[in-house]
Amino acid sequence: MRYLATIGYWMLAVLILATVIVSFGYSFDRALFLATAMLPGMFCAKFFLPQAIRAPRRRAVAVIAVSLAIWVIEWIAMLLAHRYTQVIPWYDDIPFPTLFLNPFFLLLVLAAIVVPETLLARYLDRRLPHTERISFISDRRRVTLETTQIVYIESNDSEVLLHTLDGAVYRTKTRISQWERLLDDRFVRIHRAYIVNSAFVEELAGSQVMVAGKRFELSRKYREEAIHSFARVAKR
Repeated sequence: MRYLATIGYWMLAVLILATVIVSFGYSFDRALFLATAMLPGMFCAKFFLPQAIRAPRRRAVAVIAVSLAIWVIEWIAMLLAHRYTQVIPWYDDIPFPTLFLNPFFLLLVLAAIVVPETLLARYLDRRLPHTERISFISDRRRVTLETTQIVYIESNDSEVLLHTLDGAVYRTKTRISQWERLLDDRFVRIHRAYIVNSAFVEELAGSQVMVAGKRFELSRKYREEAIHSFARVAKR
């Protein structure tokens, strides 16, 4: 349900954006093509801009750099899409709108799309039930676990270890970055090699966190995001 709602939102956002582009003189099918070309910038804004905003150092520089990069990506994508439609005989020859060159206009459009999607994702996280079971292959056999039993996940060279509440350890070939995407926001990345279940966090002090009696170091890269995630989950 969560994924269907997210996909539905992005489809609706593209359609709305296409109707806006129609006002510049484009036909709807051409406007829809240009709106789709804006998706790369939207996804960059969704995934990279929040990280820049929470950067531990030189936050303003990070936000400006990411915003500039997003604007360049959007401008190039829309210009290429516009030029592509120009070579199709049945399309009218419409000049590239100068407003599309305005970085404030493009960033405003992106904010109008990405901010509601972020709020929708947070709402769905609060309202919809978390994934309670997950299946994977460990030592050539299929294992199904309650996610509430997973205490932490450890990347160990070429394999990943799942440590559970009963002390069992399951070995998998699924990379830790894939586990990060598969599991819900109760599971927080705190280090290049560790993801922990926030339900088992006992103490958070400085750059260290105690999880089910085991102490972990919060790496500089993930520290601020992890602390923010722990606080958000605790408020529920």
